[in-house]
Amino acid sequence: MLTKRIYVCENSIECIFTGIYDAWASNYGHDNNRIQVEESNNEPETMELFSEYIHVKTDNEKAIKVANSIRTKISEEAFQMVCSAAWSCSSKKGDIIYRFLILGFSMGSKVVNHMGDQNVMMIFELQRNVTYEVHHFLGFLRFIESDSNILLAKIKPQNDVLRLIAPHFSDRLSNENFIIYDEKRKSAIVHRSGYSWIYTLADHLDINKFEEYSEKEQEFTSLWQTFFDTIAIEERRNYKLQRNNAPLRFRNNMTEFKN
Repeated sequence: MLTKRIYVCENSIECIFTGIYDAWASNYGHDNNRIQVEESNNEPETMELFSEYIHVKTDNEKAIKVANSIRTKISEEAFQMVCSAAWSCSSKKGDIIYRFLILGFSMGSKVVNHMGDQNVMMIFELQRNVTYEVHHFLGFLRFIESDSNILLAKIKPQNDVLRLIAPHFSDRLSNENFIIYDEKRKSAIVHRSGYSWIYTLADHLDINKFEEYSEKEQEFTSLWQTFFDTIAIEERRNYKLQRNNAPLRFRNNMTEFKN
């Protein structure tokens, strides 16, 4: 009986691709390999008996080779599906991507329609979950204007969607200085007026100093909250429908639900 090899990757698409490259190159047998993404909740890892744990160090060259192989040997659509899955919050995403690629490299572009396979279906479900959350934040994200004339939005998404929503707001707010801050992952999108957006880890950013409202922002916040309350018809309040349209987990950072 062969010892199972578990490739432990940090939670990034580059490291997951590196782990897949190393697992494939090992020639140890796909059934004996597994890709595991590190949990970010600092809980002790449950170790499996008769398993060899290999901690993967991100190698950008290997990651690029895997990405190029997906695009050329499977399809661009498959690559987009894999990327969306890699930004998912699922703890099983690393191995799901690995199993999907095993099938994809044997079937080619037809794999994306092979919904009878469990791993293809799971990739599709991860992609759909990420896509839905991106769609929600395009409508639910709220900016405030700080004293320093910088727009700040704070979000706490389940999935790592920050880089997926950035192009939308960069295009629509191209002349604004803004920051979109992911409270859960301590990362941010920073956009300077007239320039492209950048993604950065935000441990070093003092977000609190951007939360002092400008005088104009305080006026508009008050006006918007008043409008939100005024248009409501007491006899037609439907809190269940409201929760369906604006889920509770988004409301901490929505202006109209504050206070």
